[in-house]
Amino acid sequence: MPTVDILIVGAGISGIGAGIECLRRGHQSFLVLEAASDLGGTWRDNTYPGVAVDIPSVSYCFAFETDYAWSREFAPGAEIQQYVTHCADKYGVTAHIRYRSRVVRAQFDQATDTWATHLDDGTVVTSRYLIAATGLFTHPIRPAIAGLDTFAGRVMHTSAWDHDHDLTRARVAIIGTGASAVQIVPALAAQAAQLFVFQRTPIWISPRFDRPLHPEGRWSPRRFALVRKVLRATSEFSIACLTFSIANYRTFPFVVHALQRGLRAYMRRQVTDPATAAQLVPAYGLGCKRPTTSNDYLPAFNRDNVQLVTQPIARVCPEGIVTVDQRRFDVDTIVLATGFQTTEPGTGPAFEVVGREGVELGRFWAANRRQAYAGVSVPGFPNFFLTAGPYAGGFNWFAMLEANLAHIFACIDQARARGATRVEVTAGAHDHYMQEMWRRADGTVFKAGSCATAHSYYLDRHGDASLPLPHTPWWRVWHRRWHGTRGYRFQRLGQAA
Repeated sequence: MPTVDILIVGAGISGIGAGIECLRRGHQSFLVLEAASDLGGTWRDNTYPGVAVDIPSVSYCFAFETDYAWSREFAPGAEIQQYVTHCADKYGVTAHIRYRSRVVRAQFDQATDTWATHLDDGTVVTSRYLIAATGLFTHPIRPAIAGLDTFAGRVMHTSAWDHDHDLTRARVAIIGTGASAVQIVPALAAQAAQLFVFQRTPIWISPRFDRPLHPEGRWSPRRFALVRKVLRATSEFSIACLTFSIANYRTFPFVVHALQRGLRAYMRRQVTDPATAAQLVPAYGLGCKRPTTSNDYLPAFNRDNVQLVTQPIARVCPEGIVTVDQRRFDVDTIVLATGFQTTEPGTGPAFEVVGREGVELGRFWAANRRQAYAGVSVPGFPNFFLTAGPYAGGFNWFAMLEANLAHIFACIDQARARGATRVEVTAGAHDHYMQEMWRRADGTVFKAGSCATAHSYYLDRHGDASLPLPHTPWWRVWHRRWHGTRGYRFQRLGQAA
């Protein structure tokens, strides 16, 4: 018998959500393995100044747990971390978590229809089912800049912030202008003596309709479940509209173009210097890389102590950063807002997965393009599920996660009902699904020529935008309800395929 029936790797939002779903469906034999000493994943690790969610809190939460005392419309990172901990405690998942348990490899045993999951300390945990919930943002990118190791000051990645390092009146360089930089630049601009922002690719920014919330107030949404549902639906509808325009770019390019015109005008109005404003407005299409919201990022460049640098970096020297035009920027601290590896081998999941024919998942994807049925299942990997596999993504992680977990547990519950020990997506169902995904992807904004300059983490080594779903988020729900588990083969131990 395996150690547990269901093994979940990762105790971030996805792992906690999978654990809650286990208990809600009556699966008591499960274990959550977490490499760190606390749960939370991305929101545990990212604590840099200004960190916050970039979609409204009313929708960035589990649909069954919307009554929470958010302090703002867009919750700060610490509150998201507290929310995840709250959910783990309230629904009983905390008792099933084993910390300091880093998974390095998992292998399927065809003789027993079980997975053997190996930890870095030599421990092996066996399970009937294996769910990879390691998320996307677990491998920070340290840019290959010549001389970075020679810098005499302090170098910090945004995912490993040192709060004891005082930046008051310091000279600071930030490399990168993605979503993390958009949040951290205003925070550091208010305390640093000089802030240099090194930009390779600008980012699309829309206004953030943020406001303080009063959880115990008379008109707080916490008092009215219906109001929370309406606000959540409104938020999801706006996200779906943006997704629709991006996913159907070839058919309706004018929608994206209209949005771009409005955002360009908004962004230019935020910056007083026309030359700086022009450099901050993207030349690539809206949606090629994840856009974000902010009311403070662009105005930060109106400050005397903030300077935008668009010349490429040539090297780092002990005193600071040298650009290709041989200009040297002397700084005390370099902040790497350079994001994460998302589609490279060894990411998503963050460990080796060896299927029934000895095929390793990362190497299979590297050779054959990243692919997964419904974003959760791959042929040749029985009893194995991804919470956020290829073509599963969306702007709201919670909405994606809940749809994917419903799909995963429909398979597990069906296997239990049939007395099956193995459930695996058929090659036919998988291939048909992926042909549809690739066909749909050809009509998205990601295949537009302007995306070539976006440097988007959505794009993988094959040139595929293999993270986002090329449909609206509601399509996932329709697909699961329409197809159910018909694309899977269920077998008992020893039964011929």
